[in-house]
Amino acid sequence: MKRSHFVFAALLSMGLLSSSSSAGNAWFSLNLEFNNSADFNSGGTWTAVAKADERGFSAIVLNFVSSSLNFDPLTGFLTPAGFEVEQSAIFGGTRLEIVEGDDLIDPTLDVGVIGGSFPSSYVDDPGLIVFGSNADLGTFTGGVQLATGSFEPGDIPTWIAPGTNLGNDTNALLFTGQSPPNHVIEPAVFVTVRYVVPEPGTLLLVGLSLIGLVVRRK
Repeated sequence: MKRSHFVFAALLSMGLLSSSSSAGNAWFSLNLEFNNSADFNSGGTWTAVAKADERGFSAIVLNFVSSSLNFDPLTGFLTPAGFEVEQSAIFGGTRLEIVEGDDLIDPTLDVGVIGGSFPSSYVDDPGLIVFGSNADLGTFTGGVQLATGSFEPGDIPTWIAPGTNLGNDTNALLFTGQSPPNHVIEPAVFVTVRYVVPEPGTLLLVGLSLIGLVVRRK
């Protein structure tokens, strides 16, 4: 078993021991920016972002269909200082797992909590809209960026969503008080996929440029 699994298993054990019936919530969004915003088969870049209630993330496990995206651990981690655990691995050639989290010795509270004490510079792109039939989980501005990478033409990055793969799915732990690790819970987890479309002003400029090209060719 890899060190990342030991770390998360230990955190999870503490979380289950200290969790209450009123568990918190964690929300994850897979933001896509296509190379050609009008063509879902054009490939592009992806960024995973998160938000949480309670006191923020103590541990995070992201799971994706590995064939749907690319991730380089040397350049792809975006988590802030304070998340000492940052590891990734591919299992069975089909599942990419990214593990991130706090060491609990010197906890970093409020990571991912919108309006919390931890400084966050993440702001949703104004052109983000829900992709397909995914859930609308609202704004993530003030949350935290976790990881980024690319995807090839013809691919669409895909979550392994909670409850779909015998535990090998996206999950997390949250701090609930000032004295971790005694106050850690396993939250309800919700995932979505969003993608960036040009703002109306950008579309207008593109349209005017195309009209100009047509006029000049006459």
